[in-house]
Amino acid sequence: AFVKKKAQGARLATPKIAAQDAQNITHQLAKIGGNLNQLAHHANQGGQVDPQALQDLQNEVQRVWQQLT
Repeated sequence: AFVKKKAQGARLATPKIAAQDAQNITHQLAKIGGNLNQLAHHANQGGQVDPQALQDLQNEVQRVWQQLT
């Protein structure tokens, strides 16, 4: 009962980013995750992972991070 009463009196924090931006970032992160999973799967099968592919993913993560800060 105490927690419910406390929650009812709480103010919601204003989002730091707009809903559409959050959707775009979520989509970008899902693509990055998919690419990373493909590279990991390839490496786990004994394949060589192209260092440039890893660098490209790191660059993309950095671009997404800059959108959040």
